[in-house]
Formats: sequence, C-alpha cells, structure tokens
Amino acid sequence: MNIGVDIVSVTRIKHLFNKYGTRFTNQFLTDIEKQKELTPEYISKCWAVKEASIKASGILDAKQFSYGKNGMQPIVITDVEGTWNLSVSDEKEYAIAMVVKN
Repeated sequence: MNIGVDIVSVTRIKHLFNKYGTRFTNQFLTDIEKQKELTPEYISKCWAVKEASIKASGILDAKQFSYGKNGMQPIVITDVEGTWNLSVSDEKEYAIAMVVKN
C-alpha cells in the first residue's frame, strides 16, 4: 500500500494563475479538467490530487492523473494498475488531498 498526501495554499495557486493564466494550468491539467470553470479552489484541488497521486505512485507525469471524469469518478489514472482511494477537502485558505494506492 502506498499513501500520498498534499496540501496547497489556495492563495498561492490564485497568484500563479493570475500571473501566468493558462500557461500555468496547461502544465498539469488534462483536457477534461480544463473544461470546468478554472477557479482558484478547483485548480488547487486538482493540484493537490495530482501531487498526492504522484507521491503514492512514483509516476512524475501529473497529466497521468485527473481529478474527476465528468464528475463521475473521483480520480482517473491512465496506465497505472491498482486500486485507488481519494479524499479531497478544502477550506478558505487550503486544499488537501490524500491518495491510497493498493
């Protein structure tokens, strides 16, 4: 079993998005994720999910992990075998994700 956890400042992500726009988000969001409204909160959750997934899997390509697929699955992994569990939470200042891969 592998576990990955990440916490991110929503303010930090907001600052980066305001400064770089889609140049920032294109580096790690999938096409499906880009279809949603790119609020700082949503981008922060995506970032936290991807970072936690990377830590749990050892795969360094953030686009291998997608936070939700049409709102039906909590995490979508391409080319990575195993059972995945995800917990995501956010407050005004932070987003956190925990991923468990069996």
